[in-house]
Amino acid sequence: MDFRLSEEQEAFRRAATAFAEKEVAPIAAASDEENVYPVHLLRQMANLGYLGLKFPVEYGGGGGGSLEMAILFEELAAASAGITLGAYCHVVLALTAIARLGTEDQKRRYLAPGIRAEKIGAFGMTESGAGSDVTAISTRARRVGDDYVLSGAKLFCTNSPIADFIILSAVTDPEAPPGRGISLFVVDKETQGLSVSSPFRTLGMHPAQTAEVALEEVHLLSENLLGEENRGLAGVLTALTEGRIVAAAFAVGIARAAFEAARQYAKERRQFGQPISRFQVIAHRLADMDTDIRAARLLTYHAAWLADNGRPFVKEASQAKVFATEACSRVATQAMHIQGAYGYVLESPAQRYYRETPVLEIGEGTSEVLRDVIAKELGV
Repeated sequence: MDFRLSEEQEAFRRAATAFAEKEVAPIAAASDEENVYPVHLLRQMANLGYLGLKFPVEYGGGGGGSLEMAILFEELAAASAGITLGAYCHVVLALTAIARLGTEDQKRRYLAPGIRAEKIGAFGMTESGAGSDVTAISTRARRVGDDYVLSGAKLFCTNSPIADFIILSAVTDPEAPPGRGISLFVVDKETQGLSVSSPFRTLGMHPAQTAEVALEEVHLLSENLLGEENRGLAGVLTALTEGRIVAAAFAVGIARAAFEAARQYAKERRQFGQPISRFQVIAHRLADMDTDIRAARLLTYHAAWLADNGRPFVKEASQAKVFATEACSRVATQAMHIQGAYGYVLESPAQRYYRETPVLEIGEGTSEVLRDVIAKELGV
């Protein structure tokens, strides 16, 4: 069994690391403090081919796979989780949905310009009464001739304040069994009747703006339907399963950054006549943190390898996401604790890593829901 990345993948990692350290890390703290998304970084990522990494070449993509995506998002997240989340929602959710389900015209109108960062996408599924239970959405899309009229609202729609288009779910057949009457639509931001609230104030991930999207009698042509009518939930679940691999890599990146900061601090901070890293309790904590990170990365890479090689990966992607996000939480907590009061002040990146971790265990399937998925795959 060969655990090495190819020469091309190693070169890609080095390039992604260099970009993250040069362009993302220097503005991470300011972006977090100002709650403003640096849209210019998406354009820089587009110029480097990062936004189109896994999409078909004919639309401007790179034709890469899930492993390359995992490598990229680990490096970006290590530099700034909040900035990376905006890119994640654009690429892994919005553009992936277009690539998987869109017509040729939709791919030309949204995927290709999205890869070039000429259009930014968002994805709206969550509602006030529908979180983990995505079948409970109340947004409706009623037929008017060959077209649709949408009414409802979406909560926690990340990127919506900066998006040019939003992919939304709506019930098109209220009489269908739960989950079978849901469709997806791609809606241009300037469509009459669509409005976006001011961004919510969140605990972490400040640069990645999330808001409520309201739909009041939004008239859409039939060409705005994404995928088959009443088959939208299947498309969403497919996209989310692939996204969990990237979400796991995302968590590995934050954990790695938190660990490195704690290790460096422990080697430099002296108490009782020696660096605190020499005390067994600190050394053991660092050992456990590094073990968590390595285990999370291996689970993530294995799930990515399965996906790239056409193997079943639902269970493995769920396991990677659960373990990596929970490991990230453990690592970030320990990292702040090791740095003591210095880790608690707002000028320290340790507190930012700590604030960024909780949402990872919630988005793209909570840990509880994913344990149900894993159990189902185990046949229990």
